[in-house]
Amino acid sequence: MNFDPNETKFASDYHHLIWQHGLQIVPLEISLADIEDKETRIACIQIYDCTMEILADMCNQPEAYTTNPSNYTVTYLAWLLEGKQVAPFKRDAEAFAHYLPKVTQFGFIYDDDINEWTNHRYPLFCDYFTRFVALYKKRKKNMGDYTQRLDFRLFAKRVIHTFDDLLRPMPDTERIYFAALREYVLANGMKEKKEGPHFFRYIYKEKVSLELRSLPTRISVPFGEFEQFLALAEKEADADALIDYLLNNITICDGCAANIASRQREKEKKKCGYYWVAIRDAKRLSCVASRITTSQYSRPRALSDGDVEMLKRMIAIRIAQLDH
Repeated sequence: MNFDPNETKFASDYHHLIWQHGLQIVPLEISLADIEDKETRIACIQIYDCTMEILADMCNQPEAYTTNPSNYTVTYLAWLLEGKQVAPFKRDAEAFAHYLPKVTQFGFIYDDDINEWTNHRYPLFCDYFTRFVALYKKRKKNMGDYTQRLDFRLFAKRVIHTFDDLLRPMPDTERIYFAALREYVLANGMKEKKEGPHFFRYIYKEKVSLELRSLPTRISVPFGEFEQFLALAEKEADADALIDYLLNNITICDGCAANIASRQREKEKKKCGYYWVAIRDAKRLSCVASRITTSQYSRPRALSDGDVEMLKRMIAIRIAQLDH
C-alpha cells in the first residue's frame, strides 16, 4: 500500500485513521539498510508484507475493524503469539475476540502438534515478530514505537535516526518549512539533538531554543524569562507584527493544562508556577515552560510562509536573549 502524506480526502474517519498509521511506517529500503543477515532481511520483509495485507483489508472492510489500526497490526498479534486466548485488558476483550478467528485470513494457523501459531504464507513471521517485540521492550526509550512503525533498524547493530525520519510523514509544503527552519538555526550556531524519529530539539548555549515535531506537526520556540523576551521584541523595528504573532501563538506547557484540571496535583501546580502575563493591553496565561507554538494539538492549522518568517524572527530574539 502507498500512504501519500499529501492526501487530504478520505472515504471515512476510519480510513483517515489507517492513513495516519500508515504514514509512520518506515520504508523497507531504509529500515533494512544496515541489516546484513539474509534470513533477518527476509523475515522483516514478511512482517512488512503481512502488515500491509492487514491494512489493505482494513481499507476494504472498515466495518470489520473497530479500534486503532496498531492494535490489529501489532498488539493483538503479539498477544496471539504469546499464547493469550483472551485480551489482558477489558477494553480490548470484544475486539480481540473478534480478531482471533480472522487471523487465519492472513496465513496464521495454530499447530496442535507444537502448540504454537505458525504462518504458512509468511513462515518466518511468528519467530521474528516475537523477537522484534522483545527487542522493542528492551529499549529504554521507545523512540516512537519501533513495532508500530515497522522500524526494523532495531535488528541492526545501531539505530540512527535522521532528519528524514522527522520529515517523512509530512506533506511536501511542511517538509520545506521544517527544513528551512533547521537550516536557519544550524547556520546560527545551534546544535541538533534527536529525541526520537518525530521529535528534534535545537540547543543554543545549552538552552533549548527550537523544537520540531511531526505526527502531528508542531513547532515551538521556548523563550525562558518571558518579560526579557518581550522587552527585546518590543525594541525591534517590526515590534507590532512580532507582538501580534506572540499573542496568537503563546501557549502554556501540557503539564500546566493537566495540573489545572487535577486537584490531586496541587504541589506540582504550585511548582510549575503558571501566571498571567501582560502583553501590551492583553493578557495570556503563561508559566516557566511557556513557548510560542504553531499547530497545537488542540487547534491544528496549516503552516504558511508567514509562519516561517515570523518564527525566524522569534528565534533571532531568542538567540539575542541568550547572548545578553
